[in-house]
This record gives sequence, structure tokens and C-alpha cells, in this order.
Amino acid sequence: MSPTKTVIHQHCLQELKARIQTATEAMASLRESVAADTKSSMGDKYETAREMAQQELEKISRQLAMLQQWQGIFARIKTGQPLDIAGIGALVQTNNGLFWLAAPMGKITIQNTDIMVISPQSPAGKSMLGKKVGDSFELNGTVFQILSVT
Repeated sequence: MSPTKTVIHQHCLQELKARIQTATEAMASLRESVAADTKSSMGDKYETAREMAQQELEKISRQLAMLQQWQGIFARIKTGQPLDIAGIGALVQTNNGLFWLAAPMGKITIQNTDIMVISPQSPAGKSMLGKKVGDSFELNGTVFQILSVT
């Protein structure tokens, strides 16, 4: 038996929380490192290291913003609300796997079941939006038959 949307939702929220914590800690560590660096007689080497750290901070900051955006998406999903067409928050069982339309978190495994957590804006998400049980869609040359939508 497949995990429920509530179980998948909780798993994704925990995963997001862990990713946000990791990104926050990495940013704090980098900021500490930049602040602790003192200019040495090596001048250019110091500036290069500082610039690289700044670029890394910006990269992590963008990742953190993206993770927080995903968190907002999950906050709006009502897992107890039954759905009969594929849309945001829908758990879609196909002949080629289980998909949850939420945010682009990728493959997760819960109760020995692989679930692709995807964005409705992804190619797969766009292909299944608005579809219902019995409908099919094609993605990369593979035909997917929708077996259930919850």
C-alpha cells in the first residue's frame, strides 16, 4: 500500500527543514570565516578567497530562498482534500510510478515506495495537469496511464 499524502507531506516538510538547517549553518560558517580572515601581505590571494566566499554565500542564499519558497508551497497544500484531477497537491499513481505534484524535490522513498515529488511546472507536471483516472500522457517517448488521483 502506498503512503498517504499526509505521510508524504510530513516527510517532505522534515526533509525541507533539514535542508534549510544545513544551508543556514553553511551560511553562518562562511560569514564567520569571511569575518575572521585578516588581510595578509598576500593581498591578491586574500581578495580572491574573500570573493570566492562571497560567491558561495550568494549561491547558498539563493538555495535557501528556493527552499523557503518550496516550504510555502507545502504550507498551502491541503492533504486531507480529495482530488480527482491532477493539480497541485495531487498524488498521481501511474503505470510507471507514483508522482506528487508539489515542489521539485525529486525522488523520495517512504515505506519502500518511491515517489517523485515534482513541480506542476516541470515537464512531467505540465503533462499530467488536469488529467484524471484513465487519461494518459506522454513524456520522453514513454506513455503514462493514470491509475489513480488522490
